[in-house]
Amino acid sequence: MSYNPKELSRVSPSLSLRLSPERKYKDIDKYCCRVCCCSPCICCPRCYCPPCKCCCCCKNPCLNTKNNSNYSPNELNSNNNKRNSNVRIGTNNSRSDNFTQDRNPYYNYDQIQFNEFLSKLMDIELKIERVKSDLANIQEFNIEDVFRIFENEKEYLTEEDLKNGLKSIGVIPNAQDIKLLMKRFDLFKKGNINFADFFDIIVPFEQNVRNKVESRKPNSCCPCRCPEVFSNQTLFGLRNLFNLIINSENEINEMRKMFGTLRLNLRDIFALLDEGGKGYFTDEELMRYLKSYGLLLNSKAADLLFIRLDKNRNGKIDYHEVEEEMETLY
Repeated sequence: MSYNPKELSRVSPSLSLRLSPERKYKDIDKYCCRVCCCSPCICCPRCYCPPCKCCCCCKNPCLNTKNNSNYSPNELNSNNNKRNSNVRIGTNNSRSDNFTQDRNPYYNYDQIQFNEFLSKLMDIELKIERVKSDLANIQEFNIEDVFRIFENEKEYLTEEDLKNGLKSIGVIPNAQDIKLLMKRFDLFKKGNINFADFFDIIVPFEQNVRNKVESRKPNSCCPCRCPEVFSNQTLFGLRNLFNLIINSENEINEMRKMFGTLRLNLRDIFALLDEGGKGYFTDEELMRYLKSYGLLLNSKAADLLFIRLDKNRNGKIDYHEVEEEMETLY
C-alpha cells in the first residue's frame, strides 16, 4: 500500500501557522499587552506607563504613552480603580453579578486555573515535539512501516488496533489510556484514526522534518506488520514517544477533573481570547493573550498549542473546540 502523507495530512500548508523556518514572529517583542493602550492606562491598579513609558506587565512599550504622559501615577491608579469597579467580562449571566474583576489574572481565580492549563499543554506539547524530532532523525524511521505495525488491513486504526499495535512495540496500555488517545487524536470523532491522524501523532510539525520523513521509503518491500523491520533504537524511540503521550494525556485528564469540580466559567475566559466577539480566535489573538499574561515561552510553544486546540484544522479556534479540550474523559 502506498501513502502520500503530503496529500492525506490535514495539516494544510495554507494554514496560517506552520512550524516552518519561514514562520517567525519577528516582531514578537513589539506586542503590547493591549490593555494599557487606552486613555488612561488600564493595565492593572499597580501598573502605569509614566515615567517608564512601558507596561510593567509585559515589559513592552505602551502604545498610549502620549495620552498617559498627562497623568500622574496616583491619578492613573485612581482611574484604574474606578474602571475596575465597572468592568464586566464575558456574557454569562449566571455569574455576571460577581464577575467584575479586571483582566489581570491575579484577580480572577478561574482564569488563573485556565492559564495554568494552557501552560501545561504548551509544556507537554514541547516535550512531545522534541521526542518526535529525535525519532524522526533516525534514518531508518519511516511512517509507512510504523503504520503497518498498527493497521489491520483497514487503512485506519480502531481502539483494538491501537491497543495491539502498542503491545507489539512493548507499550502496555490500559482501557483509559486507549480512550484518552482516541479522544486526543480522533479529531472528527469517527471512532478511528486514519493515516493522516497517525502521521500527526508521531511526526514533528516542523515542515522541513515532515518533508524529510515523507520522502522516506518503507524498509520492507512487502506489507509487514512486524516491529522487527526496525532496529532496537527505533523501537525504543517509539516506546518512549507513546509512553510520554499516554502519561501526558492522563496528567491532563486529572487537571480536567479538577476543573470540573471548580466549574470554571469558560465562556467568560473565552471572551478574553475572542477579541472582537467573532465566535473564534486566531493564532495571533492567542499569541497576544499568552504574551499579555506572561505565559508565552516561545513562538513554537504557541504554535503547538494552537494546533492542539484547532480540532478541525481550519485555522481558527471556536468555543466548542476549547470546551472539548477541557472535557474530562471520566
